[in-house]
Amino acid sequence: MPTSLKTLRLKLQRRLLVLDRGFDRHLIDPVAVQRVDKYALQEGYVSALWQAWCSFCRELLIHSTQGAITASGVNATSPHSACGEMEIAYVAKRLSNRLSVNAIRPLVGGHQEHTWGDLSKLNLVASGIGCSNASSILSGLSACLRIEDLQLCRNASAHISKSTIQSVRASKVRYQNTSFRHPSDMMSWVDPVSSDFLWKSWMEEIELAADLAIQ
Repeated sequence: MPTSLKTLRLKLQRRLLVLDRGFDRHLIDPVAVQRVDKYALQEGYVSALWQAWCSFCRELLIHSTQGAITASGVNATSPHSACGEMEIAYVAKRLSNRLSVNAIRPLVGGHQEHTWGDLSKLNLVASGIGCSNASSILSGLSACLRIEDLQLCRNASAHISKSTIQSVRASKVRYQNTSFRHPSDMMSWVDPVSSDFLWKSWMEEIELAADLAIQ
């Protein structure tokens, strides 16, 4: 039976709710007093949010390719509807690297897959894989203005180096209250559009993108 994209959206919504409540608790009643504990906690929230986004994007593209039911009640179709999950992952990886798709074979593990939440790659996959609901998916992706900074925050936190710290510094021009000692401090920067924490902008943007993408 085809998967309903509404189901994927509800799954994402539940994950986001848990993380957002955790973020609010962290602000109101911080349990991490020592700096090392605070950074570990923040990095954990950022990583979990990034993983939730990546997981949703992966499931959205794979199920759409296999023939999911959109929120509008339409059955999506694609030239690869008979392919298995890891065969679609293979096709997606080829497209994400701007490579042609000839003989299709399954990837042997998730470690070979591209980064599903990376917008530069995701747009290539959504545009090239042939889903009949590609326009909706691309509409959702076009709403993403801050997700790249979520990716930057996650990568800089996980791989601290001179170059990643420089990238974080370069992103400060887009926000307010941008002091930081650790890349994960980005989550508490202020978005000048909403006058709220950047974390909240990430949450709202993911919600909006998902709502548009499943139509």
